[in-house]
Amino acid sequence: MNWQTNAAPVAHVEEECLSCGACVRACSRNNFSFDQSRKVRLAADAGSSCIICGHCMAVCPQEGAILLSGRDGSALRKISELPSPEAVLNLLASRRSIRNFEDTPLATEQIEALLDAARYAPSGHNSQDYRFAVVLGRESVGDIGRAVLKFYRRILGLLDSRAGSGIVRLAAGKKTYGVLKVMESRLRQHVLAYKNHGQVHLVWDAPCLVFIHGPDRDDSKTNAILAGYNIMLAAHSANLGTCVLGLLRGGIKHAKKEMEQAGASIPKGHAIHMILCVGVPKNSIKFLKIPPRNPPGA
Repeated sequence: MNWQTNAAPVAHVEEECLSCGACVRACSRNNFSFDQSRKVRLAADAGSSCIICGHCMAVCPQEGAILLSGRDGSALRKISELPSPEAVLNLLASRRSIRNFEDTPLATEQIEALLDAARYAPSGHNSQDYRFAVVLGRESVGDIGRAVLKFYRRILGLLDSRAGSGIVRLAAGKKTYGVLKVMESRLRQHVLAYKNHGQVHLVWDAPCLVFIHGPDRDDSKTNAILAGYNIMLAAHSANLGTCVLGLLRGGIKHAKKEMEQAGASIPKGHAIHMILCVGVPKNSIKFLKIPPRNPPGA
């Protein structure tokens, strides 16, 4: 069998190729072209430009004519009929941030389905550099939330005095200090909710946390957030609720022990770019209408 690989992550199996030209038209890196006899050829320098986007495989009508390193072409999903624009808008607009959950544990299969949706998020240069750590169980989730809340309580105690505020500003820096001041009233509400009712609003007493992490770079942060949004939409379509936990992420370094105990390890060089809580929304709360939103600024 004659394979054109050229040390590239893509392989062209000439005996299987129909030379229809679909890959020639689809490849944005011009790695495929016609030769003088109108046979499709793989470029000699494809290894230096292929980003393994899979577009060539996706448009190829002949199974086995194009192979990608580490990818099983026979496992490619067929594209089914797309939902209408109205159905898509309804999904987007009806999603709510959920802060009230049933005391119902999530099954491993439910989490796997959400992560399956996440891996189809777009990423710069098709890097797919987002990774996921999952914590299951209200007790473990609560331990993480309480550890971060304890850190914030110390910060709020310092903010109660001029001298303490100066210490926080010096240690945190002007930008982070400004964020703390903006969120101070919200943090005090979280402290009171725990003191008066035992509720950990930093995690909304959810049964599951999903940490989305990747290299500590701005582009990787964008990739991770896009993957997180895929999780949010997939969860909504499966009658699960999610909420972005920005305050938890802001203090998550102070729950390192609790995260390790829960089995959520973040590799060296990675940053946590997004944290979601996931669970079954309270049955007693039913959203019947879509609340208003600001008009586009354009």
